[in-house]
Amino acid sequence: MDESASLDKPDVIIIGGGASGLAAGKEMAKAGKKVCVLEARNRLGGRINTLIVPGFSTYIEAGAEFVHGDMFATKSLLKEGGIEFNSIEGNYYRIRNGKFQNPKNLLTTFSTLLSKAGPLERDMPFSKFLDQYLNEEKFKNVREIAIAFVEGYDAADIKKVSTFALREEWKIFGQSDQYRLKSGYIMLIDFLSKEIIKHNGEIFLSTVAKEIKWKKDNIEVISDKGEIYSSRKVLITVPLGVLQSKPEDEAHIRFFPGLPGKLEAAKSIGYGTATKVFLEFKEAFWESSENQIRKMPELGLLISDTPFTAYWTQLPNKTPLLTGWLAGPQAEKNKNTSDEDIINMALDALSYIFNADRSFLTKNLHAGKAINWRTDPFSLGAFSYSTVESNEAKKILTQPVEDTLFFAGEAISEGTAMGTVEEALANGIKTAKELLTHF
Repeated sequence: MDESASLDKPDVIIIGGGASGLAAGKEMAKAGKKVCVLEARNRLGGRINTLIVPGFSTYIEAGAEFVHGDMFATKSLLKEGGIEFNSIEGNYYRIRNGKFQNPKNLLTTFSTLLSKAGPLERDMPFSKFLDQYLNEEKFKNVREIAIAFVEGYDAADIKKVSTFALREEWKIFGQSDQYRLKSGYIMLIDFLSKEIIKHNGEIFLSTVAKEIKWKKDNIEVISDKGEIYSSRKVLITVPLGVLQSKPEDEAHIRFFPGLPGKLEAAKSIGYGTATKVFLEFKEAFWESSENQIRKMPELGLLISDTPFTAYWTQLPNKTPLLTGWLAGPQAEKNKNTSDEDIINMALDALSYIFNADRSFLTKNLHAGKAINWRTDPFSLGAFSYSTVESNEAKKILTQPVEDTLFFAGEAISEGTAMGTVEEALANGIKTAKELLTHF
């Protein structure tokens, strides 16, 4: 490469145009470094994907949807970008065995779990914790609620997920308001990407990184089209599913020289999956008691004992849209189920939940769509969760390789809100600041 070409060579290539990669890119571009972002998809955002779908009267959030409390990195960026957000509203309902349950049952369950997990001095998988500390018949109800919550909310495998990590989650669950971005999460993605471009960065879409050839301060990324992108350093922000992928997977990246220690560490962190189902009806039938339908006025969040562990509305937006959440082992079990069959499963669940004739729901369905993150080729799942081995694995992954290769993302964040956009943003920014010190 001649001297004039080297002057144009980016300082950093970022692989992955999701929240973590874009937040890192903004940080480094504003610091004066030349940044090049390579994104495999034909859009930015990764597991953030705000969609306008024909038949729906509002946008839908195919991926991340909520800001879970007063998250510092998220709210700071929203403020900087002038992006509006609203508190979500509505009542909380719970259906179990075909009947309403007291919503406080979940908090009572957490209280019991904390009383047993609090004194633990050594971490263990949650299934082992249940077997050792909650195996008596009197805890049967607690066990069932806890398993449904961990598999549904955390999208986790109880045989792998860390009891210590769950213990921290239980302590703060439900203590903070939840928010939505007024015009969708895409507003944050747009802001971050525009900041990168404004500070002389480059972004390439539909560019799948297949190989990374490296030596100290010298990177070559080879795309699926055979294009070569060169830089001094590389920041890899792909989803954990890509780091855990097999050579035959479309998103799989090969490293030369190899990084077996890093990739083995990635495999020891938990990675769950989820399918979201969007059902917009002609009217909010849950507000009315006609047709013997179970009434749920001002429905915000509904928890059930169906495979769809949660449904929620868009309140304060009154669009009669219900979003269904199929996660963890149930989502994995149905990973190859067609979108049409998933929608039918969701309608069957609603028929049971609302004590409504299936024909009534079908007749009143205005639009339906399913989004399966397990089969998405560039994510291969939804979000991470902590295993007993996660802390050690994160230490390995966050350690730079010869001051040249860096990793970032929600899965390797050391924050307490694992699996969230907040951790993706925060870890991207933190890693970018560290990377800047290596120039």
